[in-house]
Amino acid sequence: MIPKTRYIVLISLLILSSCTEKFFLDSISEDTILVVDGKITNQSGPYELRLFRTVGLLKADSLNPEIDAIIILNDASGNSELFQEIRPGVYQTVNNIIKGTVGQTYWIEIETITGEKYESTPEKMPPPFEVESIYGKEEEVIISVTEKQKAVKIYFNAETNNKKANYLRWEYRESYEWRSPENLNTETFTENPSKICYPVTTFPLVNIYDASNLDLKFISHQPTSTIFINEVKLLYNYLIDITLFSTSQSNYEFWEKIKSVNFSEGALYDITPANIEGNITGCNEECMAIGYFEVSSTSRKHQFFTENNFTLEFANYPEECNVVEFRVYPPDPAIFHVLREMSDNGTAIFIARRNECYECNIVHPVNKPSFWP
Repeated sequence: MIPKTRYIVLISLLILSSCTEKFFLDSISEDTILVVDGKITNQSGPYELRLFRTVGLLKADSLNPEIDAIIILNDASGNSELFQEIRPGVYQTVNNIIKGTVGQTYWIEIETITGEKYESTPEKMPPPFEVESIYGKEEEVIISVTEKQKAVKIYFNAETNNKKANYLRWEYRESYEWRSPENLNTETFTENPSKICYPVTTFPLVNIYDASNLDLKFISHQPTSTIFINEVKLLYNYLIDITLFSTSQSNYEFWEKIKSVNFSEGALYDITPANIEGNITGCNEECMAIGYFEVSSTSRKHQFFTENNFTLEFANYPEECNVVEFRVYPPDPAIFHVLREMSDNGTAIFIARRNECYECNIVHPVNKPSFWP
């Protein structure tokens, strides 16, 4: 019997032989374009890759999952591992043959169901940055030309002792305890009503930092979320979760270009300008691809905050739970609970409040998110 690793290597050689000449997409085209979004990190797998196909490049809704592709992850030590499709266009490693290691080099090879072949440029995994601290600062935030509002902005500092770590990207998400402030007398909207929920917000922004010119690799005062005083996020428990990615110069430059053309959302399978070159190449001029297979080391840190950590006075009642007036026609009962009805010179008036103000599980998850400690 052929060992699993050797078997995968043989598949790689027979099916996904490396390109001898690479072709890059250099202009916007109406041809079908493959969009690649994946990464390997120093954390244990599975590692995930998303594969999509677009025809109308500037239309976000034109992206379709690329199914039944053969994708192989390789490292410089000669190991290979197949990705398996877990749902349309989404592939994962499942056999744990390869584990991301700092200093090792990785790349992928792709063959689509139609026989098109692609590969990523091999990249070495750099050493990680670590979150040194997470803290909040009370500030006055400009809302518009005529309006400012007090808020707490959450920042972090990052550091590393390894001079080979030069480029940083970060992602962050928040969750907080949300309690429904109102009570119903007898009726319920849901089968299992809950008054305590845990909303989650992920911020898909491009956040990058070039530390290549720093002798001391200490990066300070990098922004994440903002909490305004009219919000109730700090009323009970507020959690910020930050993940750092130490990346290559090529990856940093890719995201810098994405950010420079005001495509701020940080998902490669969202709208990606065709003239921004990633590290995916086709083996002939008919094979066009955009996107990136990232090789990065990561670290994570989270921290809780409450209103007691700050001197500002925050709202103690959700703005969305204030009563709303509807005229002529009653509101949608799936969204609003009518408190009372009245008439104004023959015009029906309905005073209502949002249903989640009684049962938060109507719009929010009742379980703590996976990143809640």
